[in-house]
Amino acid sequence: MATGIKRALDRAQTNVQKEIESSAKSGGKFARGLSGEGYAGGYAQALADVQIALNGGKPCTRGYWD
Repeated sequence: MATGIKRALDRAQTNVQKEIESSAKSGGKFARGLSGEGYAGGYAQALADVQIALNGGKPCTRGYWD
């Protein structure tokens, strides 16, 4: 079961990264700099935290996992 979840998380992470890259390409220098700071960037960070937790690690994002 965890393998299927990890595979789905990988696909979601890939799709979020494509969205961030698309946002970065569509604007100027400010869009490139801020593309990972919006909703998609937060979602990507949350996915990364879940992947770390599923692999037995402890995410250290802003101390939320303490």
